[in-house]
Amino acid sequence: RPELLAGTFNCMKCGLVAEDIQQHFHFTRPTICRNPRCQNTSPSEFLLDNSISEFTDWQKLRVQENSDEIPPGSMPRSMDIILRN
Repeated sequence: RPELLAGTFNCMKCGLVAEDIQQHFHFTRPTICRNPRCQNTSPSEFLLDNSISEFTDWQKLRVQENSDEIPPGSMPRSMDIILRN
């Protein structure tokens, strides 16, 4: 699956391009337009430009204990692992 690392957004009110908006484990849009004349303070008014934004591939793996190696009646433990690139 693709994961957004750094997004480039266009202000839908004035067209200003906000580049390199770093993403930290959730989708983050700009909160205010840097154009002093624009007055856009709505994150929903910024559109992601997929062609310029930076993405990486990732997968989630779940590793689980072998049920043959635990006592009868016990639940096997598991761990999620995130792989990138």
